[in-house]
Amino acid sequence: MGLPSTKRHLIELLHKHKLTYEQVAKYSGIDLERIKALKKGQEATDEEKVKLKTVAFSLSDIRSKDTGETMD
Repeated sequence: MGLPSTKRHLIELLHKHKLTYEQVAKYSGIDLERIKALKKGQEATDEEKVKLKTVAFSLSDIRSKDTGETMD
């Protein structure tokens, strides 16, 4: 069984895009402590899911345009 989509998006932002927790919080509009709690496995609200997905997809789109890479 795979990771929940929210955790997968968060891991992508932190590791693939090399963002800090503070940057993820700033770009998504989610509180810093809440970002850390989500990373530790707490369940995200629907609003948080949408915000993280939007940030992850927008950065993946920018990356693919810059490098020619596509999302895994």
